[in-house]
Amino acid sequence: MPLRAYSWMVVIAFLCVFLLGTVFAVNFSHFIGVDNEYDIKRILVIGFIWFSALGLCFVKGVELVRLSALSLLSLSLFFVLAIASAFASKHPFWGLVEIANNGLLITAFYLFTISIKAIQRDSLNFAVYVGILLFSMLTLVKYILFLCFSYADAQSFDIHGLLSGYVNVRFFNQLQVMVVPLLLLPFFNRHLAKFKRISMVMIALHWVVLLQTEARGAMLSLILALTILLYFVNAEARKKLVLLTLKTILSGIVLWLVFIVIIPYWLINGVSFQIRTSSSGRLDLWLYVLQSISDSPWLGFGPMSFTWAEGKPLPNAHPHNSVMQLLYEYGIISCIVMIGWVMSRVYYRLRYLSQVTCLSQDTTTATIPVTYALLSGLIYSLFSGVMVMPFAQLMLVFVIAMQVQDNVFQFYKAGIWTQIILFLVVSVMTLVLMNSYRNEELLPALFPRIWLTGLLSY
Repeated sequence: MPLRAYSWMVVIAFLCVFLLGTVFAVNFSHFIGVDNEYDIKRILVIGFIWFSALGLCFVKGVELVRLSALSLLSLSLFFVLAIASAFASKHPFWGLVEIANNGLLITAFYLFTISIKAIQRDSLNFAVYVGILLFSMLTLVKYILFLCFSYADAQSFDIHGLLSGYVNVRFFNQLQVMVVPLLLLPFFNRHLAKFKRISMVMIALHWVVLLQTEARGAMLSLILALTILLYFVNAEARKKLVLLTLKTILSGIVLWLVFIVIIPYWLINGVSFQIRTSSSGRLDLWLYVLQSISDSPWLGFGPMSFTWAEGKPLPNAHPHNSVMQLLYEYGIISCIVMIGWVMSRVYYRLRYLSQVTCLSQDTTTATIPVTYALLSGLIYSLFSGVMVMPFAQLMLVFVIAMQVQDNVFQFYKAGIWTQIILFLVVSVMTLVLMNSYRNEELLPALFPRIWLTGLLSY
């Protein structure tokens, strides 16, 4: 199979799987007989990575991205410590399940980088933008329809009432923080310039959803990511980003006031909106982690161990903070290593961005929106489960892989045996993950980590 054909198959399959697992999750889960949408999301992600790895075995001329010595050392140390932590924990099997999940995500990164490198830059940006636009349009049309139904029935709605396909509305917010920046592609790519107006409308509607769902962390992440980005871009890009953000946020606020606050108040004589000032229990979870880590500081309590942590203030399967999750489950050493590595990679990326002086150059076409999406996703992982939920994980990996467009990475030729071994390793990790599906140790609670019944018995 030609590499270019395989690459397009991977990108198109990713966009299709993304739509099936989000917009059409409810319909698709019923179609194949899976009980709930969360399980179908996990199965789709695992299946996509496995089939992509299988297809790679039939491709010639594959080039794998060459990681730096720092990246190899950091990731190797992390996985060695993670395996040691898993076997030292109360539930070694579930620790290996989490490690296998991380391994699949790294595989997805390699598969994405292989595909992205083989596709012409403008064609890839067009495909990504069309996919993100289609996702936004389908989701927001359904959102508007549910809003109209609420008007017609004179019924109030809560933060979960207008979105379908998500067990928890925060799963959609996790995608929004990466989708909204990518919708800016038409403003930094002359080949997509004709889509500027529709992007403005879609971004404004996304802000309506963020406000209606009271996604404080997501809104804060988008604003903080933009603030960091502004420091590293040139004056022209800075002005463009600020104006676009102000226009879309103000438009979103006006639409939110009219359709979410004023009209429901007029029809129902009351609205459920209130300004929340609490941390929704997050601070209590983070304090619990800081207090507990002294009992097992070096290796932590094991990968995915927060799922069965005793005495935690809330039954959530993760602490809603990627750093606290690393600290509790992998220990102080792994936490420091990974935080240092991620920050060094982000800083390197931003320094590269600061060297961009002409946005019309081919080498900088999608640099700013993609970097914005990466920053926003990473920041939101400090408030929500971006590092835990299947499509948020896969979307973040795809955004990271899109960095190879800038030709700052080195590659090396992979032989057929490398591709076969990769597929065999992916198959083993897939079996480990699928063996956890409906495992008898799982409790029937809506606090997912791997599957919907995501808590473990003590």
